Amino acid sequence: MFDTQGDAMKFFAVFLVVIAGTMWAGSGLAAQHFLAHNDHTAMNLTVFRMISTALIIFVIAFIRGTLGRSMRILKEYPTLWIKLIFYGLGLMLMQHTYFAGIGAGNAAVATVIQYICPALVICWVALRRKKVPGMDDMFAVVLAVGGVFLLATGGDPRTLSVPAECIYYSILSAVFYAFCSIYPKQLMMTLDNSFLLMFGMLFGGIMGYMADPVTDLGTFFHNDVLFDMFMIIICGTVIAFICYNAGLAWLTEEQTSVTATVEPAVSVIASYFLFGTTFGLFEGTGIIMVLLAILMPVMRKWHGN
Repeated sequence: MFDTQGDAMKFFAVFLVVIAGTMWAGSGLAAQHFLAHNDHTAMNLTVFRMISTALIIFVIAFIRGTLGRSMRILKEYPTLWIKLIFYGLGLMLMQHTYFAGIGAGNAAVATVIQYICPALVICWVALRRKKVPGMDDMFAVVLAVGGVFLLATGGDPRTLSVPAECIYYSILSAVFYAFCSIYPKQLMMTLDNSFLLMFGMLFGGIMGYMADPVTDLGTFFHNDVLFDMFMIIICGTVIAFICYNAGLAWLTEEQTSVTATVEPAVSVIASYFLFGTTFGLFEGTGIIMVLLAILMPVMRKWHGN
Protein backbone atom coordinates (compact mmCIF):
# COMPACT_ATOMS: atom_id res chain seq x y z
CA MET A 1 0.00 0.00 0.00
CA PHE A 2 2.88 2.36 0.80
CA ASP A 3 6.14 2.66 -1.10
CA THR A 4 8.25 3.36 1.96
CA GLN A 5 8.04 3.34 5.72
CA GLY A 6 8.05 7.14 5.57
CA ASP A 7 4.86 7.09 3.49
CA ALA A 8 3.20 4.86 6.07
CA MET A 9 4.26 7.16 8.88
CA LYS A 10 2.89 10.20 7.06
CA PHE A 11 -0.43 8.43 6.54
CA PHE A 12 -0.51 7.56 10.25
CA ALA A 13 0.33 11.19 11.05
CA VAL A 14 -2.72 12.31 9.06
CA PHE A 15 -4.82 9.86 11.09
CA LEU A 16 -3.48 11.35 14.34
CA VAL A 17 -4.27 14.90 13.25
CA VAL A 18 -7.80 13.85 12.26
CA ILE A 19 -8.25 12.36 15.74
CA ALA A 20 -6.99 15.63 17.24
CA GLY A 21 -9.48 17.64 15.19
CA THR A 22 -12.34 15.39 16.27
CA MET A 23 -11.38 15.73 19.93
CA TRP A 24 -11.14 19.52 19.60
CA ALA A 25 -14.61 19.62 18.06
CA GLY A 26 -15.98 17.70 21.03
CA SER A 27 -14.25 20.02 23.49
CA GLY A 28 -15.71 23.06 21.73
CA LEU A 29 -19.22 21.72 22.11
CA ALA A 30 -18.52 20.90 25.76
CA ALA A 31 -17.19 24.43 26.28
CA GLN A 32 -20.41 25.86 24.84
CA HIS A 33 -22.43 23.87 27.37
CA PHE A 34 -20.08 24.78 30.23
CA LEU A 35 -20.03 28.53 29.55
CA ALA A 36 -23.82 28.56 29.28
CA HIS A 37 -24.30 26.94 32.69
CA ASN A 38 -22.08 29.05 34.99
CA ASP A 39 -20.53 32.48 35.40
CA HIS A 40 -16.91 31.61 34.60
CA THR A 41 -15.22 33.61 31.85
CA ALA A 42 -13.55 32.16 28.79
CA MET A 43 -10.17 32.96 30.36
CA ASN A 44 -11.14 31.13 33.57
CA LEU A 45 -11.92 28.03 31.53
CA THR A 46 -8.68 28.43 29.58
CA VAL A 47 -6.60 28.67 32.76
CA PHE A 48 -8.27 25.68 34.40
CA ARG A 49 -7.88 23.65 31.22
CA MET A 50 -4.22 24.48 30.68
CA ILE A 51 -3.00 23.99 34.25
CA SER A 52 -5.01 20.77 34.70
CA THR A 53 -3.60 19.45 31.45
CA ALA A 54 -0.05 20.39 32.45
CA LEU A 55 -0.38 18.41 35.69
CA ILE A 56 -1.78 15.36 33.89
CA ILE A 57 0.96 15.39 31.26
CA PHE A 58 3.58 15.84 33.99
CA VAL A 59 2.43 12.55 35.54
CA ILE A 60 2.54 10.84 32.13
CA ALA A 61 6.00 12.23 31.32
CA PHE A 62 7.30 11.31 34.79
CA ILE A 63 6.12 7.72 34.38
CA ARG A 64 7.69 7.55 30.91
CA GLY A 65 10.92 9.02 32.26
CA THR A 66 11.15 11.65 29.50
CA LEU A 67 11.62 14.72 31.70
CA GLY A 68 15.35 14.33 32.32
CA ARG A 69 16.48 14.46 28.69
CA SER A 70 14.53 17.64 27.90
CA MET A 71 15.68 19.34 31.10
CA ARG A 72 19.30 18.58 30.21
CA ILE A 73 18.80 20.10 26.77
CA LEU A 74 17.26 23.24 28.27
CA LYS A 75 20.15 23.50 30.70
CA GLU A 76 22.58 23.29 27.81
CA TYR A 77 20.59 25.71 25.62
CA PRO A 78 18.83 28.09 28.06
CA THR A 79 17.57 30.35 25.27
CA LEU A 80 15.05 27.62 24.45
CA TRP A 81 13.16 28.65 27.60
CA ILE A 82 12.25 31.93 25.87
CA LYS A 83 10.84 30.06 22.88
CA LEU A 84 8.98 27.73 25.22
CA ILE A 85 7.37 30.70 26.99
CA PHE A 86 6.28 32.21 23.67
CA TYR A 87 4.83 28.85 22.66
CA GLY A 88 2.86 28.82 25.92
CA LEU A 89 1.61 32.34 25.23
CA GLY A 90 0.46 31.26 21.78
CA LEU A 91 -1.36 28.23 23.19
CA MET A 92 -3.11 30.36 25.80
CA LEU A 93 -4.21 33.02 23.31
CA MET A 94 -5.40 30.39 20.83
CA GLN A 95 -7.56 28.65 23.43
CA HIS A 96 -8.83 31.82 25.09
CA THR A 97 -9.93 33.48 21.86
CA TYR A 98 -11.60 30.25 20.73
CA PHE A 99 -13.56 29.93 23.99
CA ALA A 100 -14.40 33.64 23.87
CA GLY A 101 -15.77 33.15 20.35
CA ILE A 102 -17.86 30.23 21.56
CA GLY A 103 -19.16 32.28 24.48
CA ALA A 104 -20.16 35.13 22.18
CA GLY A 105 -21.72 32.85 19.57
CA ASN A 106 -21.63 29.06 19.54
CA ALA A 107 -19.16 26.24 19.02
CA ALA A 108 -20.08 25.43 15.42
CA VAL A 109 -19.79 29.01 14.17
CA ALA A 110 -16.60 29.74 16.14
CA THR A 111 -15.01 26.56 14.82
CA VAL A 112 -15.77 27.10 11.15
CA ILE A 113 -14.62 30.73 11.29
CA GLN A 114 -11.41 29.61 12.98
CA TYR A 115 -10.59 27.50 9.95
CA ILE A 116 -9.23 30.27 7.86
CA CYS A 117 -6.12 28.94 9.62
CA PRO A 118 -4.98 26.71 6.71
CA ALA A 119 -5.02 29.69 4.36
CA LEU A 120 -2.99 31.74 6.84
CA VAL A 121 -0.42 28.97 7.26
CA ILE A 122 0.01 28.34 3.55
CA CYS A 123 0.27 32.07 2.82
CA TRP A 124 2.87 32.47 5.58
CA VAL A 125 4.92 29.55 4.28
CA ALA A 126 4.71 30.97 0.75
CA LEU A 127 5.95 34.36 1.96
CA ARG A 128 8.74 32.79 4.00
CA ARG A 129 9.92 30.68 1.09
CA LYS A 130 9.20 33.43 -1.45
CA LYS A 131 7.47 30.80 -3.50
CA VAL A 132 3.95 30.46 -4.88
CA PRO A 133 2.11 27.55 -3.19
CA GLY A 134 1.68 24.39 -5.24
CA MET A 135 -1.60 23.71 -6.98
CA ASP A 136 -2.45 20.92 -4.53
CA ASP A 137 -2.02 23.25 -1.54
CA MET A 138 -3.99 26.03 -3.21
CA PHE A 139 -6.80 23.66 -4.17
CA ALA A 140 -6.96 22.20 -0.65
CA VAL A 141 -7.17 25.70 0.84
CA VAL A 142 -9.92 26.70 -1.58
CA LEU A 143 -11.87 23.59 -0.62
CA ALA A 144 -11.33 24.15 3.11
CA VAL A 145 -12.10 27.87 3.14
CA GLY A 146 -14.98 27.52 0.69
CA GLY A 147 -16.39 24.65 2.71
CA VAL A 148 -16.35 26.47 6.02
CA PHE A 149 -17.80 29.55 4.32
CA LEU A 150 -20.79 27.52 3.15
CA LEU A 151 -21.13 25.91 6.55
CA ALA A 152 -21.16 29.28 8.27
CA THR A 153 -23.31 31.25 5.83
CA GLY A 154 -25.38 28.79 3.83
CA GLY A 155 -23.96 30.40 0.71
CA ASP A 156 -25.24 33.90 1.53
CA PRO A 157 -23.06 36.22 3.66
CA ARG A 158 -26.16 38.23 4.56
CA THR A 159 -27.52 35.29 6.53
CA LEU A 160 -24.50 35.14 8.85
CA SER A 161 -26.33 36.29 11.96
CA VAL A 162 -23.29 35.99 14.20
CA PRO A 163 -22.29 38.57 16.83
CA ALA A 164 -19.34 40.69 15.76
CA GLU A 165 -17.50 39.67 18.94
CA CYS A 166 -17.75 36.01 17.93
CA ILE A 167 -16.26 36.74 14.51
CA TYR A 168 -13.50 38.92 16.00
CA TYR A 169 -12.39 36.33 18.56
CA SER A 170 -12.67 33.44 16.11
CA ILE A 171 -10.47 35.17 13.54
CA LEU A 172 -7.90 35.91 16.25
CA SER A 173 -8.07 32.25 17.25
CA ALA A 174 -7.26 31.30 13.67
CA VAL A 175 -4.20 33.57 13.74
CA PHE A 176 -2.91 32.02 16.98
CA TYR A 177 -3.78 28.54 15.70
CA ALA A 178 -1.57 29.20 12.68
CA PHE A 179 1.19 30.40 15.01
CA CYS A 180 0.97 27.18 17.05
CA SER A 181 1.17 25.13 13.84
CA ILE A 182 4.34 26.86 12.67
CA TYR A 183 6.28 28.09 15.71
CA PRO A 184 7.02 24.87 17.68
CA LYS A 185 8.71 22.98 14.82
CA GLN A 186 12.24 23.62 16.11
CA LEU A 187 11.22 22.93 19.70
CA MET A 188 9.65 19.62 18.65
CA MET A 189 12.86 18.53 17.00
CA THR A 190 14.76 19.29 20.21
CA LEU A 191 12.45 18.52 23.12
CA ASP A 192 10.14 15.63 23.94
CA ASN A 193 6.58 16.33 22.73
CA SER A 194 5.01 15.65 26.13
CA PHE A 195 7.55 17.90 27.84
CA LEU A 196 6.92 20.65 25.29
CA LEU A 197 3.15 20.46 25.71
CA MET A 198 3.39 20.27 29.51
CA PHE A 199 5.46 23.43 29.90
CA GLY A 200 3.57 25.22 27.14
CA MET A 201 0.31 24.56 28.97
CA LEU A 202 1.83 25.47 32.34
CA PHE A 203 3.33 28.77 31.17
CA GLY A 204 0.16 29.63 29.24
CA GLY A 205 -2.02 28.84 32.24
CA ILE A 206 0.10 30.99 34.54
CA MET A 207 -0.02 33.93 32.13
CA GLY A 208 -3.78 33.51 31.78
CA TYR A 209 -4.21 33.40 35.56
CA MET A 210 -2.27 36.64 35.90
CA ALA A 211 -4.70 38.26 33.45
CA ASP A 212 -7.89 36.84 35.01
CA PRO A 213 -7.50 34.84 38.26
CA VAL A 214 -9.75 31.79 38.60
CA THR A 215 -12.12 31.83 41.59
CA ASP A 216 -14.60 29.26 42.92
CA LEU A 217 -12.86 26.15 41.63
CA GLY A 218 -15.67 24.00 42.99
CA THR A 219 -17.94 24.94 40.10
CA PHE A 220 -15.63 23.08 37.72
CA PHE A 221 -16.58 19.84 39.49
CA HIS A 222 -20.37 20.13 39.64
CA ASN A 223 -22.18 17.04 38.37
CA ASP A 224 -23.79 18.91 35.47
CA VAL A 225 -20.40 19.90 34.00
CA LEU A 226 -18.20 16.91 34.88
CA PHE A 227 -18.59 15.42 31.41
CA ASP A 228 -17.78 18.83 29.93
CA MET A 229 -14.53 18.89 31.91
CA PHE A 230 -13.66 15.37 30.74
CA MET A 231 -14.20 16.35 27.10
CA ILE A 232 -12.36 19.67 27.44
CA ILE A 233 -9.35 18.52 29.47
CA ILE A 234 -8.80 14.82 28.74
CA CYS A 235 -10.13 14.41 25.20
CA GLY A 236 -9.90 17.93 23.83
CA THR A 237 -6.53 18.81 25.32
CA VAL A 238 -4.37 15.90 26.51
CA ILE A 239 -5.30 13.43 23.77
CA ALA A 240 -5.83 16.05 21.06
CA PHE A 241 -2.57 17.97 21.52
CA ILE A 242 -0.49 14.81 21.85
CA CYS A 243 -1.98 13.49 18.59
CA TYR A 244 -1.62 16.85 16.86
CA ASN A 245 2.00 17.36 17.90
CA ALA A 246 2.87 13.80 16.87
CA GLY A 247 1.31 14.42 13.46
CA LEU A 248 3.05 17.78 13.11
CA ALA A 249 6.41 16.05 13.51
CA TRP A 250 5.80 14.10 10.27
CA LEU A 251 3.78 16.57 8.19
CA THR A 252 4.46 20.00 6.78
CA GLU A 253 2.64 23.01 8.26
CA GLU A 254 0.32 23.10 5.25
CA GLN A 255 -0.54 19.39 5.43
CA THR A 256 -1.21 19.51 9.17
CA SER A 257 -3.48 22.55 9.08
CA VAL A 258 -5.54 21.37 6.12
CA THR A 259 -5.87 17.85 7.54
CA ALA A 260 -7.10 19.23 10.87
CA THR A 261 -10.11 20.81 9.12
CA VAL A 262 -11.98 17.70 10.20
CA GLU A 263 -12.77 19.76 13.32
CA PRO A 264 -15.35 22.14 11.77
CA ALA A 265 -17.08 19.27 9.97
CA VAL A 266 -17.37 17.25 13.18
CA SER A 267 -18.44 20.31 15.15
CA VAL A 268 -21.26 21.19 12.78
CA ILE A 269 -22.47 17.60 12.43
CA ALA A 270 -22.38 17.05 16.20
CA SER A 271 -24.29 20.30 16.71
CA TYR A 272 -27.12 18.80 14.69
CA PHE A 273 -27.43 15.83 17.04
CA LEU A 274 -26.77 17.70 20.30
CA PHE A 275 -28.45 21.06 19.72
CA GLY A 276 -30.84 20.31 16.85
CA THR A 277 -29.04 22.54 14.34
CA THR A 278 -30.27 21.78 10.81
CA PHE A 279 -28.38 22.07 7.53
CA GLY A 280 -29.52 22.80 4.01
CA LEU A 281 -28.02 22.04 0.61
CA PHE A 282 -25.26 24.63 0.91
CA GLU A 283 -24.25 23.49 4.38
CA GLY A 284 -24.12 19.88 3.19
CA THR A 285 -21.97 20.94 0.25
CA GLY A 286 -19.66 22.74 2.66
CA ILE A 287 -19.23 19.59 4.74
CA ILE A 288 -18.29 17.60 1.63
CA MET A 289 -15.78 20.27 0.59
CA VAL A 290 -14.13 20.20 4.01
CA LEU A 291 -13.92 16.40 3.93
CA LEU A 292 -12.30 16.58 0.49
CA ALA A 293 -9.79 19.08 1.86
CA ILE A 294 -8.97 16.58 4.60
CA LEU A 295 -8.30 13.89 2.00
CA MET A 296 -6.01 16.09 -0.10
CA PRO A 297 -2.85 15.50 2.01
CA VAL A 298 -3.43 11.74 1.79
CA MET A 299 -3.97 11.74 -1.97
CA ARG A 300 -1.06 14.00 -2.81
CA LYS A 301 2.42 12.74 -3.64
CA TRP A 302 3.93 12.22 -0.19
CA HIS A 303 7.53 12.58 -1.28
CA GLY A 304 7.06 16.24 -2.17
CA ASN A 305 6.11 19.31 -0.15
